[in-house]
Amino acid sequence: MPWWTFGLGGRSPQVSRETAGILRERALTAAAVTVRGLDSSFLPNQESWQREVWGYYNTLGEFRYAVDWKSRMMSRVRLYAARIEPGQDEPVRVEDNSLAMQLVSAIGGATTQAAIMDDLNTQLDVPGEGYVIAETLDGREFWSVRSTEEIRRRSGKFEIVTENPMDTAQDWRPLAPDHFVMRVFKPHKRRHSMSDSSARAARETMRELELVNRHITAQYLSRLASAGVVIFPDEVTFPTREEFADQPDPFMAEWIEIAAQAIKEPGTASALIPIPMKIPGEWLGKIQHIDFTLKIDEKIIEKRDSAIRGLATKLNIPAEILTGMGDVNHWGAWQLEEGALKTTIAPDAELICAAFTTQYLQPRLRASGVEDADKFVIWYDMSELTLRPDRSAHAIQAYDRLEISGMALRREIGFDEADKPNDEELREQALKVIINSLPSGAASALAQLVGEESVAPVIPVSAQAPEVAEEASKQAGEEQRTTPITQDQSPPDAAAVRTTRLVKQASTPHAIRFTGTDKWELLHPNICEQHAYSCPYTHAALSLKTGAFPGRAGMYECSLDSFGRFRIGELTPHADATQFVATLNGGI
Repeated sequence: MPWWTFGLGGRSPQVSRETAGILRERALTAAAVTVRGLDSSFLPNQESWQREVWGYYNTLGEFRYAVDWKSRMMSRVRLYAARIEPGQDEPVRVEDNSLAMQLVSAIGGATTQAAIMDDLNTQLDVPGEGYVIAETLDGREFWSVRSTEEIRRRSGKFEIVTENPMDTAQDWRPLAPDHFVMRVFKPHKRRHSMSDSSARAARETMRELELVNRHITAQYLSRLASAGVVIFPDEVTFPTREEFADQPDPFMAEWIEIAAQAIKEPGTASALIPIPMKIPGEWLGKIQHIDFTLKIDEKIIEKRDSAIRGLATKLNIPAEILTGMGDVNHWGAWQLEEGALKTTIAPDAELICAAFTTQYLQPRLRASGVEDADKFVIWYDMSELTLRPDRSAHAIQAYDRLEISGMALRREIGFDEADKPNDEELREQALKVIINSLPSGAASALAQLVGEESVAPVIPVSAQAPEVAEEASKQAGEEQRTTPITQDQSPPDAAAVRTTRLVKQASTPHAIRFTGTDKWELLHPNICEQHAYSCPYTHAALSLKTGAFPGRAGMYECSLDSFGRFRIGELTPHADATQFVATLNGGI
């Protein structure tokens, strides 16, 4: 038995009569009905209001734009198979390549799910109902969405309008033997078997807007059709040019010729200079111009804008989509889109998912013998429509302060987990940081980076802690008898002691003082008094470039990020500069 045949006038052997009855009840609740038999009443005739709103969809640009905007948004919604789990707010996506996942992926067939969602949304927003049709032709599954005018019952068969775009006349063809027909509709709150849409209640406003647009068009057309008439007394005569002397009315012929030339070449001076005439003075007030054109209504544009605003509030879209976003900044526009997803796209997406779940997915799973078919549903993903403000700068700052993970940083700046460095890449980056921020350890880090044998860092005795230097001197005196020691050699534990001190220096707050110009002075805490020039802050401050000056003189906090780069913090106007040791002066 083809899987299409379930619900097309018969029941699958695995489905009981009670189950079929439950499905019919759920179909009404889900605003979707599978057309089961030829005697079914689920092919209602098109109502007058539906024909009217289809007419506005064809001729009223504002209404067409609103419907198409939402349809384009709906086309980016993706359907997927999910499973209902207790305690979860939403169904959980199925990832095991199960039958449910395969059936959902098959929606759209040779077409695409995006096209199905786009067309279905148009049907729901205009007449409030549409038909999803799937059939097997030449071994392939073809899906389409049809309006109520494109499907009918005749001679015991369901027929749809042919898809051949070359046929000018409407031609009907029967559906393939293996077919699936489902009516998806927005139920009316009074009679749930009838369809409804927001366009139904907006017809009066659309009529007003159409009349306003026609009035504006009529005003312009009247001025193009005629400029009225000019009445001259018979006693008035005008001098005429020789080429018009043989005309019945030489003056009128000349006048028409001048007007035709002005229309032909509107940018020339002759189109702007008035025609000079000489007539007796007593006839100056006798010439009259009668204007037959319609007067331009100065308030007509305001009336049209008012009608557009009224239409925007009655349709199921954000009003700003029709009225414009001129007064909305980029952050407000993001909030507008986010609100549109929750209040307009999501409800219709859930209606469509409920329709496909109760009339397509669950019956097919039952027909295939799946015991827990009721736990599987079709759900939607709107991630392609989610618009968020750029938070990359804040993410970098939070990562530098060790407040977010690397995964969160990559997500906010537009990278995925495939861009995460592996262990070898991370080791290489760490060695580069050491070379950049700790010059004394550069030799050892560079040796590891290029694959040579590790070299212990060379640390002058003057740069060591006093207690370390004293201990080093004692050891040097004892070892001098047996082993010569050079000036560049360090005590065995000198590297570890120095590393500990450098880490403590890097984690202790420092400050930087800017003068009224672009000069600055690095201030170290007392811990750096004997080792200020080997302090990581000293080497990092050498990288300060033009643009680092905050613009206001005073003493600022400073810190090092995870890569050893110099960062200027907040202004500290009440800090005591005597608690710091000044070492490095520079200019930006």
